[in-house]
Amino acid sequence: MRQSPRPPLILHCHIPKTAGVTINDGLWRSFPDLHYRHSHPDRLHILSAECLEQLLRISPDLMSISSHKLRSFPLSVSGRPTFLFTFLRKPEDAFISLLRYGQRQFSRLSPERRRSWPKDTPQLPLRELARQYLQLVATNQDFCPQTRFFCNRKAMARFGITDSNDYGVDSYEIAQSILSEFHFVGIVDEMKKSLEVLTDLLIQRGVQVHFQASTRKNSAPERRRPAWLTLGDEIGRRVIEASRSDQLLYQHFRRQLLASHQELRKRSWLGFRPAAQDACKALISSGLPGTLRSIAHSGQLLSGWRKTGANLGSASDLELSHDLLEERAVRNFIERTRNPVAASN
Repeated sequence: MRQSPRPPLILHCHIPKTAGVTINDGLWRSFPDLHYRHSHPDRLHILSAECLEQLLRISPDLMSISSHKLRSFPLSVSGRPTFLFTFLRKPEDAFISLLRYGQRQFSRLSPERRRSWPKDTPQLPLRELARQYLQLVATNQDFCPQTRFFCNRKAMARFGITDSNDYGVDSYEIAQSILSEFHFVGIVDEMKKSLEVLTDLLIQRGVQVHFQASTRKNSAPERRRPAWLTLGDEIGRRVIEASRSDQLLYQHFRRQLLASHQELRKRSWLGFRPAAQDACKALISSGLPGTLRSIAHSGQLLSGWRKTGANLGSASDLELSHDLLEERAVRNFIERTRNPVAASN
């Protein structure tokens, strides 16, 4: 008898301050005993493919792993395809969230981590903390933690690509190349749309998940955007301009997410409000017949993925690859820089 194909191993590459607790809650809800939230005290530790294989030997039925240390990106582990996903956040919002976290948790930080913060962090006004923190951790315009997350220093150094930061390299080109081959890239400030697209993609691979887009976990009590966080303010401008690579990543994949969600709305029931909006657009563009077609089309999968998961796909369609995405991206980047004429053709 033919053995059923194994589902993909879901790898949530958790960039700090990108709603990871909310995603972890959904994964745990989906796989109560088969989700692993990995942590490690070393800021520079990286979960390698070999480490992931060891985890699967210990727990072969594991369904998902979430970690800040998932900074190497294998397309398969121990004969199982992976499903790689992450979330990006508007860089200045992530930065402010980091500052507020530092103020709340300063006394609990390790001595090593406290050295990267001003000594009077808990007492400083947020604007002044932003100024002093950037002086400590960034030079010029190079505070790009989301970009550096994907361009980890060890992987880049193997190919001769380095900079002065020990966390990772600030290379938008390499990070964008890696993320373009991820199975999903979500956007924190488009959480509902992100989770709907993510749910659909996993269903296509035979996996049912249960996220709650309306519930944000671990959100700071003060979520308002500071009034000084504008280009017209000296410190606000410094914060915004310090993350140029992160801004480019965020903008590119936000556009991509919105396009993917629009396609999903054309074929799946996502609730009455999206269906009504689509019907209004159809009324404006093509009149009553078009409106009726839009309503009927929006409702045709009412009992589909959102309600019962009846359209679950098959894991047998997944292809195995032994590549690491970061190595593939660096090789392509080096080839383009060495032969720019051929790359442009």
